[in-house]
Amino acid sequence: MTFSQTVKTEVLKNIRKIKGCCATSFLTAVVKAIGSLELNFDGFYFSIESDNYELLTFCQTLAKDVLDVNSEIQSSNPNAKGAAVYTCEFNNAVGAKLGLTYRDEEGSVHLNGDVKSLLPKSDCCKRAFMQGLLLAAGSVVIPVVDSDVGENTSGARYHTEIRFSDVDFALAVKDCYAEIPFRFAMRKNIAILYVKDSESIADFLVYVNAMSAKLKLENVIIGRSLRNTANRQRNCIAANIDKSVNAGERQLAAIATIRKRGLFEGLTPQLKEIVIAREENPEATLDELAAKLGISKSGANHRLAKIVTIAEQQR
Repeated sequence: MTFSQTVKTEVLKNIRKIKGCCATSFLTAVVKAIGSLELNFDGFYFSIESDNYELLTFCQTLAKDVLDVNSEIQSSNPNAKGAAVYTCEFNNAVGAKLGLTYRDEEGSVHLNGDVKSLLPKSDCCKRAFMQGLLLAAGSVVIPVVDSDVGENTSGARYHTEIRFSDVDFALAVKDCYAEIPFRFAMRKNIAILYVKDSESIADFLVYVNAMSAKLKLENVIIGRSLRNTANRQRNCIAANIDKSVNAGERQLAAIATIRKRGLFEGLTPQLKEIVIAREENPEATLDELAAKLGISKSGANHRLAKIVTIAEQQR
C-alpha cells in the first residue's frame, strides 16, 4: 500500500460518523471534484467514478442518510494501471440538493457556475470538504527510504496535491483555505493545488485527521535528517583527512627541499624539532604532532608554515 493509500484509508475510517452539514459538504466536494452530469430517460443525474470502492459506498450511504437520494454502484472498465474502476450513479435530485445544479424558469437544468457558493463556511464543514477533495482527487507522496541502505530508493519527494478539472473552482478553494499554503499550477489542462515542503504536508495531514500518517511522515523526516547529519559528518571528516594528508605531503616535500639544499643545520632548534617530528610521523595530524612536542596546535602549525616558506624561497 502506498503512503497516499494509507492516508486515504485513515481519513475514510475517521470520517465514518460524519453527519449533517459536514456530510453535505463532504459529498459536495466529492461530486464536484470527480462527478459528471449525465442524461438518461429520467433526466439529468450525477455520477462519480473512482477506483476507491469504499469511498463510493460511503458516498452512497451518506446520500441516502443525509439527502434521501438513492444511487447505484456499477463496475466500469479497468483504468490504465489495470485497477478496477467503479461508478456511482445518483438520481437526479442530488445536484439540486448539493447546490451543484439549478432549474431556470423554464425548468431546464443548469450547472451552478458560482463555485464560491459551493464552498463551506464553518470550520468543521471546511475540514469535511477538504477530506472529500483529498479522497476524491488528491494524493500524498513522501520519500521511501530503504532501511538497509539508508537512502531514498523511490526517487519520490515530499508532495501533496489535489487535481481539478475546473480552474475557477481550484482557485476558489485556494482562496478559501488560506491556512494551507497551496501553490497553483496547470498540468495538461488540469488545475493542481499542491504543497511540497514536509512541514506543510504534516500540518495538512493533521487538518484532514490523518494523525497516524502524520507520525509516519515525521519518522521519515527524522530518519532522513539523522542520515543527512551523519553523511555531512562523514564528509567533513573525509575532507579534514584529505586536508591533513595534503598538508602533510607539502610539509614533507618542503623538508626534503631543505635537506637537499643543506639548510637543515641553519634552522632554529624549534624548527629542527618540528622537522624531525614530521619526518618520524609522516601521517600524524597537527594535533598529534603538537602533543608529541608538548606545544600548542597553533604553535606546531606556525613552525611547519615557516618550514614550507623557507623551502618555497629556494625555488
